[in-house]
Amino acid sequence: EALAQYTDVIIRQTSDLRRIVDEFSRFARMPEPDRRETDIAALLREAVVLQQDAVSGGIAAEFPAQPVIVDCDAGMMGQVFTNLLKNAAEALADRPPGDWTPRVEVTLDARPDAVAIRICDNGVGLPEDRGRLFEPYVTLKQGGTGLGLPIVKKIVEEHGGTLMLSDAPPDASGHRGAMAEIRLPRERQPVRLPPSRKHKPEEATGT
Repeated sequence: EALAQYTDVIIRQTSDLRRIVDEFSRFARMPEPDRRETDIAALLREAVVLQQDAVSGGIAAEFPAQPVIVDCDAGMMGQVFTNLLKNAAEALADRPPGDWTPRVEVTLDARPDAVAIRICDNGVGLPEDRGRLFEPYVTLKQGGTGLGLPIVKKIVEEHGGTLMLSDAPPDASGHRGAMAEIRLPRERQPVRLPPSRKHKPEEATGT
């Protein structure tokens, strides 16, 4: 039964990935998120379970026991989590062997207005030229797979959130890997006109 459940998840994630990449390739734009009330904790837990075997030493995860409801596109956000966890696993593989233990830590901090999700690894770490991390068509890995950081960042921003990459806290050997931090609002963010455009109905008619 568990194997069938994982197979269903993998099939669904593959379909979601194809939808996002196809739309982006055809129109060079992100598809409109299909937002619904989603248990983001369950979504993140699902991604962790699927990537657990890819991380030697496993993934240490800390989630709230109760559901954490966020208004989001579950397919898109699931791909974001999977991509960032894959990046962490690849960063561990790129760090030279030595007296250190591979580790990925995932936490979810839920507050009434927003959630913060952190994925930390003690892998090779971020490059010195960090300004290029989100540039299109830039890759730091050979044979990299997934959405790529520019699209991941765009998905998060389409949900009114932010994605930041920084140094992770030091591990037992003092080495600092990478930390990806996603902040998402709990409720859908309405589109608001800037103050200068309010109370000017004539602009809407073009007269």
